Amino acid sequence: MSPDAHYWAEDTPLPEFDHLSLGSVPRRSSPVGETEPPECNVAHRRIARGDGVAAANVTINITVNAADATPVTVNTASVIEQISSPNTRVRLPPRPSPSCPVRSADLRAGAPHTAPSLESPDNDPALANPTVPASPATSQSHRGEQRTTGALIRGGGRVATWNAASSSIGKKTTKRARFKTIELQSSQGADSATTSGSTQSSAQQAGHVHIDNINVYASLDGRRIGKQTGTRVVAVDPVEWIFSRAQASDPPRGTAQSLDDDSVAAVFEDLPVHDAEALQDEDLETQLTPKKRAKVRDWLPFRAEFLDELLRYEGCPEPIEDGSVLCERCQVLPATIRCRDCRRRPLCCEQCLLDAHGDLPLHRPEKWTGKRFEHTTLCDVGLEIQLGHSRGACKHPSKNTRRIVVADVHGVQAVRVRFCECLDAQNDLTREWCQLFREGWFPATTLRPTTAFTFQLLDTFQELNLQGKTNLYDFWKSIECLTDNSGEDVYGRYKELSHVVRLWRHLVSLKRFGRAHDPDGPAKTKEGTLAFECPACPQPGKNLPKDWDKAPEATKWLYTLFLMMDANFRARCKDRGFDDISLASGWAYYVEESRYHEHLKARSGDKQDENTCSAEHNAIAKAGLRKEGYIASGVGAVLCARHAMVRPNGTGDLQLGERQANMDYLFFSAVMGVLLALMISYDIVCQWYRHLWARMINLPPAMQIAQSRLPTVRFGIPKEHIRVHGPGHSKFSFNFLRWVGRTYGEGVESHWSFMNPIALSAREMSLSSRQELMNDHWSCWNWRKIVAFGPSLLRAFEEAHTMRIEHARVFQDYSATFDAQVVQTWEALIAAWDKDPESHPDPYEEHQSDASAVAAVKHEIALEDAEELKHGNTLPSHEVSPGVFLQVGLEIEEQQRGLRVRKLDGSSLKDLTDQQTKRNALFRRIGGWQAIQDIHMPMVSALRAGTGAVAPGDPGTVSPPRHPETVSLFLPSSLPLSLRGLDSLANLLNKERRLRMAQLSDTLQDIRHLRRILAAISDYTRRNVNGEGQRATSRFRGLYARFETKCKRATERYRDAHAAMLHLNPSGDWSATYKVLLDTDLRGPRKEDMTSSEGRYEVSWIWLSPTSTTRTADFATPATAEDFAASMRIEWARAKARADRWAEEEQLLLEEMRRVLAYCDWKATWWRSQADLRDTLVPSPVLRGLRAYADKQAGVWEGLARRSASYWINFVKKCGPLPDWLQPYERHARKVRFRDFSKRILARAPGSEGESSESSGIEDDEDEE
Repeated sequence: MSPDAHYWAEDTPLPEFDHLSLGSVPRRSSPVGETEPPECNVAHRRIARGDGVAAANVTINITVNAADATPVTVNTASVIEQISSPNTRVRLPPRPSPSCPVRSADLRAGAPHTAPSLESPDNDPALANPTVPASPATSQSHRGEQRTTGALIRGGGRVATWNAASSSIGKKTTKRARFKTIELQSSQGADSATTSGSTQSSAQQAGHVHIDNINVYASLDGRRIGKQTGTRVVAVDPVEWIFSRAQASDPPRGTAQSLDDDSVAAVFEDLPVHDAEALQDEDLETQLTPKKRAKVRDWLPFRAEFLDELLRYEGCPEPIEDGSVLCERCQVLPATIRCRDCRRRPLCCEQCLLDAHGDLPLHRPEKWTGKRFEHTTLCDVGLEIQLGHSRGACKHPSKNTRRIVVADVHGVQAVRVRFCECLDAQNDLTREWCQLFREGWFPATTLRPTTAFTFQLLDTFQELNLQGKTNLYDFWKSIECLTDNSGEDVYGRYKELSHVVRLWRHLVSLKRFGRAHDPDGPAKTKEGTLAFECPACPQPGKNLPKDWDKAPEATKWLYTLFLMMDANFRARCKDRGFDDISLASGWAYYVEESRYHEHLKARSGDKQDENTCSAEHNAIAKAGLRKEGYIASGVGAVLCARHAMVRPNGTGDLQLGERQANMDYLFFSAVMGVLLALMISYDIVCQWYRHLWARMINLPPAMQIAQSRLPTVRFGIPKEHIRVHGPGHSKFSFNFLRWVGRTYGEGVESHWSFMNPIALSAREMSLSSRQELMNDHWSCWNWRKIVAFGPSLLRAFEEAHTMRIEHARVFQDYSATFDAQVVQTWEALIAAWDKDPESHPDPYEEHQSDASAVAAVKHEIALEDAEELKHGNTLPSHEVSPGVFLQVGLEIEEQQRGLRVRKLDGSSLKDLTDQQTKRNALFRRIGGWQAIQDIHMPMVSALRAGTGAVAPGDPGTVSPPRHPETVSLFLPSSLPLSLRGLDSLANLLNKERRLRMAQLSDTLQDIRHLRRILAAISDYTRRNVNGEGQRATSRFRGLYARFETKCKRATERYRDAHAAMLHLNPSGDWSATYKVLLDTDLRGPRKEDMTSSEGRYEVSWIWLSPTSTTRTADFATPATAEDFAASMRIEWARAKARADRWAEEEQLLLEEMRRVLAYCDWKATWWRSQADLRDTLVPSPVLRGLRAYADKQAGVWEGLARRSASYWINFVKKCGPLPDWLQPYERHARKVRFRDFSKRILARAPGSEGESSESSGIEDDEDEE
């Protein structure tokens, strides 16, 4: 071997640098013939992310302390794979065979094959051709310019180093490393020539290795950002046992040897090896390809071992069958029993087991029968539990014990208890149920209890029920199976558990809302007290400024309370005749039942208002339908529209559908005592609000809203429901109403999806039990909303801030294209509409004229015909006038166009019959019309005969077998130029010209209308239908296809009319208004393509033409600048609305963040004020519990404030100065991943929401909330 060896790295794809393999490193034997072990140092670093910088490096350093010439291959990849600790040093022990296992060779020494391609900035020949050794100076000059990272070990012996950095995290790109010349050093401590830019000639320190790390960080686009270097000395720490079992024979001197798979398995017998790193002895060009790890495939080789271990767990590691195993505790008696719930399951005698389980009475022991372990209980072994004392012995225990059946999360078992008969401070005996309760066992009865359920069991079921919607029956059956799944009899306590769970829910609710701290007791609980309020909604006295009611109008709108209403008819309840009692009627989210039913009874004779909306609403149509056999047909609810939290006293059962009497009561109950401005969202609000104030007088006075506050109540329709309401509903649209931000109004639907899974089990309950269950789930829903305010408001604020800037820019650019005076006029129009939408024209909708232009022209022609008759002008000897003749011809032309555009959905007999019937009817109509045409236009007969267009049904002729939609009608505009100049056709040409002009105007308006419908269908499908299944998608595809066919038919009509006008009036001014309609012009009304940005989007000319009027002169002349501007008013107004709503949303979100922190601070203060309200009324143990729980709850709310603020600080600071209310939490700021929402305005793929993967900080573990 040459003293200088050249190494290179093949282009190796590294899947996020999970592993890397090195190849062979040659070494020499010592003069005495023994081989010195090489040293392997592995440094495995994970991906590091920074602001705008993506870097990752894997450093693998190898130092060979040997002077022999025997090649050695080192399986560094396996070392990385198996030794999780970074910077682990491995020494290979001396062996007869100087070789180590091999995986894949990514670094080779002296290989004859050609080197892979490199990215060399200076085109160094030594780097381009690895077979030519480069001098240390050359390597030094290139190390300073290298774009990857490098590492070098300097020590006694030869060195081989490699390091790489990635500028593209998580992408399957090929990483390239530079070639470096490594100068081999003898073991006598010769100077080391390095390739890291420096030379070290000092003597090597024995037992230590010098490591140089060079890290070059690159940005996402590949540019070099910076370099970091470091040197450290690492002591060699041999791990000789790793390779102690390797078996190999002496290889020929000077050749590299790789062990086979069996040898590798022998070396790493106890360490799993990644199956993707298969041994490759011959292929020098092999590259590591990133592949997804198959965890199941990795586990399959260990299946048999896992199964053996599982069976081993059933047995015993000690020979208990021969009786020679002694008790582990006393070491005297034979071990015959163990506890399967203790950690080590120690074998012991029965007495030691009882001594160890005095405080663990529900553990489950197993007794050895001679052949197997058999389940038993501590009660059967002889355990007795003394109740009544937390420490010390009882001085007056009861004489008799009692068997109590206790259910725990592990199962059901019987225990023997001895009650305490000591007197308490009041000289009274502690009741038996109370002693069980203090043990953490909830008794099923207060009179001589024999059944109890642990608090852990009740807590577990409640959480499973809230999260997984597990019903009580399935839960209890699971407990029975955990007790004994072999079919043996198990204590049946399902009915007792059903009773206890209901009481447990009630008690936990009272405790969580501080009712135990009130000196008046739980019986004095006020309505709505056991419900979570929304911290982000305005709460006077809790999270609003002191003078909020005196704020100016531009700021006071921030204190509006947004509410939404809806009903759900899945949450029904059967009428099973239960004699039930309510534990907390009206205390939580349900309204108080007695007053609610009194109100419904008083209004039972009310009739529903007639529907005046263009849409047919099921909520109105089915308002009076009763579901037979059900005491409740559904549930109505009022939630906050901004955060979808259920309002206290905002829900109630429905009896006859979604009647106004029910929804009125729920709404006024939810806002009772509220002095804020209200914004109500309801899917049928256009009908519900009409006589609302008149119906309000039927409610109790305390629930009514003062007349002075009525103007502050506004109404809106949720954004997805407003699509079906038709035109004239802009005054209810959250897109156009001012001071509503980006309120969606549809969050109640996601709330129903959370509640619907419990509907099946709840409908079998009594009415009160069902209401308590619903209240518990609503509390869970509200609480999860509260704890998620940190990440949820952050994401909303990020989007609002980005979109506010983007839409403001788009609107400014768009508005700059219009005259300033026109813009001022539009702004005044919108301002007037904002103040009073009822009495001002709608600036967001196009006015639809009742009379079309074609109808107006027909009327004018009819008047002309009457005038001609009056003056004695002679008409053709036929009852059909020229005007009517042309109108019928245009109608026939439209029928032909419809048959040409229409496509059969299939080849069924019904479709074919229907099509042929229409063709037959059209044939007959064309024949009759051509007979009249021969009178008005006699010259057409020759043209018709010359083209073979024989009149259908003409006697004496045989009609050719052609379709009627292809028959030429020979209207005046389609005649040859020589015939159009005849004086006899002048009147017909003039009438057709006017009809064609009106046809152009009406058809263009139809095209715009159809384009709006298609855009609405596409948008609705993208938002609501995509991902809902093939059936829903197919239905909307069919709907879209029907309107697209209508649009194609209108397009053909326009083109035919335009072609006719080119013959009738080729040089007229009409061509400036009605241009040639291309397929590319059929776009809008909003941007649809993904190639251009919003600012560069060009509006099609079809939206710039004037609309139809009833005067022919209006559409017969070219449009003026004012006409074009007026036609763009709607799009300008909508663009302004988008910019305004995003600006309002940003302000509103910032105010909601402040309110959340203020409410949490108020709530923590409130809890601390509750701690000592009963200090003189309760025993000291209870007082300690009251104080501890109050402080615990205060800490929870303070922690919520800190956690929520920690999400917001960095981004709010990025947007501007940190507000005063957020500064106290600045030290708690966490680094979260910011998302780039600006891409959504440039490209919105249907059914997807693009998000950026860029990060400006360390990815937080809780960011996925």
